[in-house]
Amino acid sequence: MITRRIGRFFDERLGSAAFVRSAFQKIYPDHWSFYLGEFALYCFMLLVITGVWLTFVYDASEHGAYASVVALGRGDPIGYLIRQVHHWSAVVFVAAIVLHLGRIFFTAAYRKPREINWVVGVVLLVVASLTGFTGYSLPNDALSGTGLRIGMSVTLALPFAGAWASNLLNGGAYPGPLLLPHVYTIHVFFLPVTIALLLGLHLGMLVLQKHTQFARDETVVVGRRFFPDYLLRTIAAFGATVAVIVALSAVVEINPIERYGEYRDWLVPNPATPDWYAGWLDGALRLGPAVEWRIFGHPLPAVFWPGVVLPGLAFALVTAWPWIDKRLTSDRAYHDVLVPPSAAPWRVGVGAALIAAGVVLTLAATDDQQALALHVPLTALVTLYRLAFAFGAPAAGVVAAIFAAGIRARRDRHGVEAERAVVIKRNARGGFDEENVTPA
Repeated sequence: MITRRIGRFFDERLGSAAFVRSAFQKIYPDHWSFYLGEFALYCFMLLVITGVWLTFVYDASEHGAYASVVALGRGDPIGYLIRQVHHWSAVVFVAAIVLHLGRIFFTAAYRKPREINWVVGVVLLVVASLTGFTGYSLPNDALSGTGLRIGMSVTLALPFAGAWASNLLNGGAYPGPLLLPHVYTIHVFFLPVTIALLLGLHLGMLVLQKHTQFARDETVVVGRRFFPDYLLRTIAAFGATVAVIVALSAVVEINPIERYGEYRDWLVPNPATPDWYAGWLDGALRLGPAVEWRIFGHPLPAVFWPGVVLPGLAFALVTAWPWIDKRLTSDRAYHDVLVPPSAAPWRVGVGAALIAAGVVLTLAATDDQQALALHVPLTALVTLYRLAFAFGAPAAGVVAAIFAAGIRARRDRHGVEAERAVVIKRNARGGFDEENVTPA
């Protein structure tokens, strides 16, 4: 009775009943791959919740940052768990976005009219990675401080604006007294607000354009209604996400800053590796050529090519992919139905080449540790990874395209196997017999 009165109160003033009815009847996809985006959303919710708590205990000053994080781990087990949940959520958040974009790429879900949503997803990946990097840098331990120093070196490599941007962030020469406060402000305000806006824009366009689906007919909507089916499923997905991240946080320690000590700009820890989403950039810096040019008297140091040009070209290619695909296929029609990856072997080849390149660069980020463990010269590994990046990644793309072409040819030759229905009939003995029926 009380619920009905509350509902009637809002409906008489806002006309909410029609909206709620429409929302509850909306069809949502039920394929497992669509939950990758939801996992990313739930990780962001965990990040916000735990991040708000951490703001009350973190000291953003240059001399107090490390001590405040160490004190959090030593004196408060709950606080230490919350910090672990925050860090693990960030790692899984970026991973879920990457997997979600991969599903969209290989099933061609970016085609018209969803090109803008694809761009929003790519920008979201970049912003999420920057958010993870800035949060990773806040403890001011030796490992994160070294990563921040590398980031400042890449910033300085920017033509014309590099020195200005570095001085602005540092409040002077590196390491400046304003560096950590600025990184903290960017991490807790600008980047999370940007992520929230991008997620809202993404979900708004998803509701407006409807979801893509695995189906044979563009006119048939495949999925489940929001209430009660999809609501129960999404609650279960949220619970599973929280449970997995909390379990990882309680069992597997991430970023143990006490092992590295407080950051000193004359010390570099070894071994030193960043979080996985920044590993490919670290590997690119290690493999980049030692070449320095000058443009109008301004130097372009060696880190400019692997630290600025390579990621810039990679993200430009991925961002423009819907229009590149449209150019290659001359397909300008509206699409709501997804295609299997093997339907376009060349797309599989491009995706596999990009993945292989990322794997090679990520492995290169630990080349010093590999050289120590395998007792081989570091220069030999650098040469090996350079060759693997230049020739191995394209070769992996060609092999993947050939496999995809073979799968497509076999499907075209034999067709899709018809669904088989099983009819169960009671026999004279009181048991049951099965009759396989293939529908026409």
